[in-house]
Amino acid sequence: MTYQCFPDRERALSQLDRHRTTPKPSERQVKMAEDARVALEAAGRTMSPLHEAMMQMAASAPALLAQTAPTASKFIEAIKGQARTA
Repeated sequence: MTYQCFPDRERALSQLDRHRTTPKPSERQVKMAEDARVALEAAGRTMSPLHEAMMQMAASAPALLAQTAPTASKFIEAIKGQARTA
């Protein structure tokens, strides 16, 4: 038997989907999804202050480093320059 493609792609796909039904989620699956959503929201609220503090530290780090250790600052700038050329 030789392969013959369907002349109408949409018709072929609709025939494949004809007997396929999507099961409704169980009560347990719905509860698990809701619990996961609540947990992600709580994690976002918990991690937000930590993220903001880390971003502030990262923004102030070059200035603090230049004040406290000029040699280290020059070393870091040299490494950055090498990374740009690589």
